[in-house]
Amino acid sequence: MIGTIVPHIRIYYIYIVVIIGCLAATQCTYAQQNQAAEKPNVKVTGGFIEDSLYIGKPIRFYLTAHYPEALDIVFPDSAYDYKPFEYDSKRYVPTSTEDGISYDSVIYSISTFEIDRQQYLSLPVFQLLNKDTVTYRSAQDTILVTQLVNFKVDTIAIDKLPMRASTAYHDVPGQFNYPVFIAAMAALLVIIAVVWFVFGKKIRRHFRIRNMVAAHRKFQESYARELTALQNAFSSVSTEAALAHWKLYMEQLEARPYTKLTTREARNFFQDDRLIKNLQTIDGAIYGHTANVIEPLESLKAVADQRFHSKLQEIKHG
Repeated sequence: MIGTIVPHIRIYYIYIVVIIGCLAATQCTYAQQNQAAEKPNVKVTGGFIEDSLYIGKPIRFYLTAHYPEALDIVFPDSAYDYKPFEYDSKRYVPTSTEDGISYDSVIYSISTFEIDRQQYLSLPVFQLLNKDTVTYRSAQDTILVTQLVNFKVDTIAIDKLPMRASTAYHDVPGQFNYPVFIAAMAALLVIIAVVWFVFGKKIRRHFRIRNMVAAHRKFQESYARELTALQNAFSSVSTEAALAHWKLYMEQLEARPYTKLTTREARNFFQDDRLIKNLQTIDGAIYGHTANVIEPLESLKAVADQRFHSKLQEIKHG
């Protein structure tokens, strides 16, 4: 009885194993199909823009990506390892999207110090997922190094190397220290601002007084020369020039329109009978009525001196 049951059990066991194997194969095939269906269509291209390079000089490498708009795609930055090249900079081209497909492009500026005749580079783009990334890499591109030396240094004996010994002194100019210069200028500007805030009023007063004294001294010297010339030989033209000189100085000193007023208009403006009388006497000399102008011109000089000292005290104690 037992002998007849055992073969049937073995057959059932074989059936079960076969069924489990078929289910596993079906599940694996289904997972592969789903994975293939879910894999997005991302196309990455890249290559050197120049056809050759010099060691140490930057060249450009472009990297482009076509991908569905919904994907989150990022390009390598300065932290990426570009060996055998070194990263210098990059320039983005704005993303363009059409019919749900986005296009991104970046141009990298890179350089190398390797001396291999041919050098290769392939760059990736990364699709960001929740907790993972998917890498899509461009095809590898090749660039040639332009050789400026037509011999291999490693194969030449030391005594035959093209070297030249020199013990002459070579003056190497020092590098300008811009950070220290900028810091010093900033400190100087701060000091100037503080000094101006604290002593600005006194400084302005000092320079105003100095300019007033210089202008008055200049007026006295030139006015004295004009009076001397009139004492030696009277001239209505010289008299008019001296009067105009006095009016111009007084206008600058008191900021009042001396040069724009006639003697008649000045009577109502200044309310100074002595001053008006002197101006009338000088007008008479100019128009040929009299030649006595020295005394009224000296009186005008005295008025200028008096007004100057009054203005000076006003500024000193203002």
